[in-house]
Amino acid sequence: MRLAPIHFLYFFCCFLLLGALPAQAQQSITVYVTVDWEGYNLEPENIEAMQAFRTRFPHIPILQLLNPVYFVRPNANQAQIKTSIQSTLLPADAHGLHLHGWKSLMDYCQVPYQHQPSFADIDEQCTQGDCGYTVSLEYAYSTAALTKLVGCSQAILVQHGFKKPVHFRAGAWQLGPKLTQALANNGITWDSSRTAAELLTSRWEPNSSLVKMLNALHPHSTPLEQPFALTAELQEFPNNASLADYTGTGQIVDMFTQLIEQGKSVMVLGFHQETAVDFSGRLAAAIPKMEAIAKAHDVQLIWAHY
Repeated sequence: MRLAPIHFLYFFCCFLLLGALPAQAQQSITVYVTVDWEGYNLEPENIEAMQAFRTRFPHIPILQLLNPVYFVRPNANQAQIKTSIQSTLLPADAHGLHLHGWKSLMDYCQVPYQHQPSFADIDEQCTQGDCGYTVSLEYAYSTAALTKLVGCSQAILVQHGFKKPVHFRAGAWQLGPKLTQALANNGITWDSSRTAAELLTSRWEPNSSLVKMLNALHPHSTPLEQPFALTAELQEFPNNASLADYTGTGQIVDMFTQLIEQGKSVMVLGFHQETAVDFSGRLAAAIPKMEAIAKAHDVQLIWAHY
């Protein structure tokens, strides 16, 4: 009987010790929703599709990866272009930068235009109109030329009332050492120009130039890839779930589930402005399913803010 107080004291101390231990942190996943503005056009049907997406999901900020080429083409109605773009934006959105090798943008920025190599094997020489969309920035241009292009493009967006971009995605994910240095030279701190080539084969043949280029530029990229440092100041957030133009609703949900099951903390996905009417609905259908899956797994789903 004399040992009872000792036992009580022992168990009391254990109780206090267990109570002092930190509770296990709830798993969380941050999802970045992005839109690539390709520079082709601003068709009303796509703008309206984006507006509808924003109305349905006002709680989700979007990283708007804007292309300045709309503003610099001959006879561009700059006021109307700005109004059209801004009609799809919400206050919590980020104004990022998205670049393709458009000749009109190169001419404006006084960067000598290169018409090859093309990731789609297209002849990108033109004597009228515009061309260069499929020219690989990384393979076609020098670090100095890309540094000038990125800085000029940032300035165009600022000139038209947008925030100076510090977020970036290269057209067709054509990121390599030269473009990486050009981004760092211009104060870009967040890039999402890596993706797994395997995610594009729903629309691109496995032996296409685009898939081959991506396999060469990003040989180890996978749908599970997570953020890492490119330079001391520049972080890579891989576009690990690609864009809805290539991934259906079921695949988006499956990738989200895999990321949770593997204990990953970041997912980056989105769609294109120029095809929003065709493909934004895939993501819109996936979002409620993702929110339900996170709740079922007791995982905190965070829609990224900037």
